[in-house]
Amino acid sequence: MFLMANLGSDISQVFMHLERKEELQAASVAGRVRRTIAELMVHSDLTGRTGEIEILRTVIDDALSEKRHLDVSRKELEDYFMPFSMRVLEQTL
Repeated sequence: MFLMANLGSDISQVFMHLERKEELQAASVAGRVRRTIAELMVHSDLTGRTGEIEILRTVIDDALSEKRHLDVSRKELEDYFMPFSMRVLEQTL
């Protein structure tokens, strides 16, 4: 859960930097996103359920490409990750 919440935060940052035309910062944060995705792909709790993670990797790769093919907004991704963040918050209280 914690990794997914962190992934959501980093993906949101990537999109924020892209909206501001801060390509270097977006690429830097995207490196963290890719490392987290790699960690999630081998996580024992997600065995056989990595399809969503692969889709997220595709979304990030597309967002950083010169010519985007997907129409995914930062808001849509924040909405997707909100339940993970809320669960982590509930566990820490």
